[in-house]
Amino acid sequence: MMRFVRMLLAIVLLVSVLSAQAQEVVVVSGKRCIVHTISEDDTLPRLADQYGVTIRQISDVNGYIDATEMEVGMRIYIPCDDNDQKRRCAKHGNNPKEVVQHTVAQGDTLFSLARMYDTSEQMIMALNGFESESDLLAGMTIVVRGELTSEGLDAAQMGADTLACGCVDLLEGVIVDSLLTAVDSIEMANNIRIPTFRRFERGDTLNVSLLLPMHRKGKPANAWVDYYRGTLLALEDLKRQGYSINLAVMDTERSAAKLSGIAASEPFTKSDLIIGPVYAEELQHVLPFAEENNIPIVNPLSDIDASQVSSPVLFQMQADAKYKYAKYAHIFDGSCEINIVYAASNDKDYVADVEAVTDSLPVRRLNMEMGMHGAEFFLRNADGSRGAAVSAEELVLSPKRKAIIIVANHDYHIEKALAAIGAVCEKRKPEAGNECYVIGNRKWDALPYVDRTGFFLSEVSMLAPYNSKNTNNEAIKLFESRFLAMYGVLPTPYACRGYDAAMLFCTKMFTGLDKYILLETLTPLATPYKFKFEDGMFVNSEWVNIQYKSNFTVVYE
Repeated sequence: MMRFVRMLLAIVLLVSVLSAQAQEVVVVSGKRCIVHTISEDDTLPRLADQYGVTIRQISDVNGYIDATEMEVGMRIYIPCDDNDQKRRCAKHGNNPKEVVQHTVAQGDTLFSLARMYDTSEQMIMALNGFESESDLLAGMTIVVRGELTSEGLDAAQMGADTLACGCVDLLEGVIVDSLLTAVDSIEMANNIRIPTFRRFERGDTLNVSLLLPMHRKGKPANAWVDYYRGTLLALEDLKRQGYSINLAVMDTERSAAKLSGIAASEPFTKSDLIIGPVYAEELQHVLPFAEENNIPIVNPLSDIDASQVSSPVLFQMQADAKYKYAKYAHIFDGSCEINIVYAASNDKDYVADVEAVTDSLPVRRLNMEMGMHGAEFFLRNADGSRGAAVSAEELVLSPKRKAIIIVANHDYHIEKALAAIGAVCEKRKPEAGNECYVIGNRKWDALPYVDRTGFFLSEVSMLAPYNSKNTNNEAIKLFESRFLAMYGVLPTPYACRGYDAAMLFCTKMFTGLDKYILLETLTPLATPYKFKFEDGMFVNSEWVNIQYKSNFTVVYE
């Protein structure tokens, strides 16, 4: 029965494809674009996926597009200057009834042919009467684009009528993968099964449960009070945009008994969206209800161990540890000389982290000691003792591409190491090609006495799972001024994450929280979120690369 429903859904999709009108091609700002008229189910991610472009490319030719203000009937431009996009433009500008044939070669798949001819696997199967990919054989000539027969259209109409009668309930709340374009995380998750979350309409009221440890042993937990304040500012903005949201705040007190009581309470059982609890071990108390009722549950701050807790209704907002060094792929790909600099006192956790990521790479280890003229560097012997001297000039100016990773954890040692490296970096000539990446520990930002001048002179970069200090970001500056005016203090990162969680997920409950979130990069304030579906749940994979520049600016990537 499930296979039958999948086929019916595929046929419905084909009908919608065939009913599409040929679209006008125009030139906007020097770029060839097609004109698309917004329909009821259109979203920016879906349009980007449909036309093979990015949301940024769509925005560039249309000016800023507010996804919440897209209206049915609105005409927007879709760029099609790139080679892949030109084929899509040609497709939309040509007669869809034109028959195109292909002789199947060894290695051809329905997926590769669909990509090659800008169609779908379901269309190829329907045009050729295939029941599965095993029907595709090397040497046969098949139709890859053309018009469905009257029988096929009748079957599609029957499928649409049947689905309208309620047979879609047989899917048990699961989105069928074959109806979605296989890209990015979706392509790698062929068997992904995601609950169908309810989509709210303007005028509906969304009930949100916020589960926070507002008190700990009877005392206010200031960090989570700040988180709650950030949430309130997000709800103000959402209300201003016309959304109706009812917020129920529940104090977990980090107590298992309290959480069990909350999970059985009437306000909680009316939840449409659950934000919290904040600790991974507490999720077991609320996940059964969320899974039974297809309610999305957002964990705002934990890096969750999927072997302990996992669920397709669970969203982890914290950047997952496994993606920490993704932005340093060009450094840890074997093309760079890796130098790890140790001091008398080092951050043990960071040392373990760095040694794990460089385990399979050739590494040169050095000791940093204090001499008469500042920091001095020596090769580090296997037992940790001092070896031969290595000058700062040799360390920085050698002709190889190199990375210098400093694992010290004391203000004084960090400051002196960066001062020595920074003094040499100022002499470096860009045309020499001797790229040098100085990598620091994000914990340095919390050290009160370190002189940050060295951060800029040596152009330190560091990775963080969250950033709320982007002073060039207008959204952050506005948020800080509003927060200060309302509460008399500047917001902490907790407040920013509270704003992000409410703004991101409350909005998605109205615009559609589904598998297409895997195709988006979402940035409510300054920090981007990009979700992947793996180990049975949604995890954020986007870390922030904070780069200090020699012109005393900071760049956030």
